[in-house]
Amino acid sequence: MNERPPIFSLRGLILAIIMVVILTVLITAEFNGFNTYATAYDARIGLYGDKLDSLNKIRSWKDRLFMRHVANVEIPNYIVSHLRPTDVVLLPSMSYATRYMQTNAIWTDPRIFAWMVGFHPVVAWTDTTRRSTANAFVVLTGNQIWITRRGGNTNIDSLLVEYGRGQ
Repeated sequence: MNERPPIFSLRGLILAIIMVVILTVLITAEFNGFNTYATAYDARIGLYGDKLDSLNKIRSWKDRLFMRHVANVEIPNYIVSHLRPTDVVLLPSMSYATRYMQTNAIWTDPRIFAWMVGFHPVVAWTDTTRRSTANAFVVLTGNQIWITRRGGNTNIDSLLVEYGRGQ
C-alpha cells in the first residue's frame, strides 16, 4: 500500500530541532569578529521588529499612504485646496515635477491624482487634444508650489516649455 509517513514523526522533529540549532548558530556566530548573518538580520528583520509596535498603531490607510508618499500626497491636496470652481488644472509632466522632488512625481498621472484626492477637473500633460482647455497651471520651484492662471505674473508659454523639457 502507498502509505505516507506521518507528518509529525520522530525524524521530522529531530530535523526541525537541528534546523533551529543551525540557524541560531549562524545568526549568533562571529567569524573573525564579524557576523554577516547578524547584520543582514538587523537590516531586514530586526528593523521591522523594532518598529512593529509603532507601525501597529497606525491603522488608517490614509496615514500609511502619507508616510510612504509625503510629497506625492501633499501636492495634490494643496492643488485641490487652492482650486477655483471654474479651474481646469493642467498637470505637469512627470519629468518636470520630479526635478523638484526627492522621489518620482507619481501625482502627475490623473488616475493617481484622482485616487488621492477624488475627481477634479484636471488635464494630463500627455493629453495634447485637451491641453488648451486648461486655465490653471502648477508651478514648482525649489521649495514652493503654487497655481498660476493666464494673465498672472507667470509666463504660461515659458512654463509649458519647462513642462516639456526632459521628455
